[in-house]
Amino acid sequence: MCAKIALAVFVLGVATASAANLPDKFYGKYDLDHSENFDEYLTAKGYGWFTRKMVTLATFKKEFTRTGSKTLFDYSNLTSKKDVHYKNIELGKAFQGEGLDSTKHEITFTLKDGHLFEHHKPLEEGDAKEETYEYLFEGDFLLVRMIYNGVEGRRYYKRLP
Repeated sequence: MCAKIALAVFVLGVATASAANLPDKFYGKYDLDHSENFDEYLTAKGYGWFTRKMVTLATFKKEFTRTGSKTLFDYSNLTSKKDVHYKNIELGKAFQGEGLDSTKHEITFTLKDGHLFEHHKPLEEGDAKEETYEYLFEGDFLLVRMIYNGVEGRRYYKRLP
């Protein structure tokens, strides 16, 4: 009897987790306003001076858009160098997509305590490393936190009207 109850609780928990929706506060367009410790973060990841300068000089925009389904959303990472679009994302469900590094990644978006997490696992050989981006709100900004080898970089995005 206890095993049946435990199984029912587990199944209910999984069903509830997969039914999560992206909170309304994330939907919109955002423009990079400023960064903190971003060059140090890129250095920790092993990028050379020239690449770091190109990345820090590039423009970055992010966009979360609604789809026809309450449980799915689209996400775009728009830069002056390359745009990446992910369509029909379901929280907690992995999918394959191209990263900004032009290689295939397994990508999973999850939600925990009001924070959105974007996890990338490279699927091809190369310099790309597994990483997770955390999206949260700090004041008027969408903050994207990135940590690599204990070095945290922060990028602050301002919501566009």
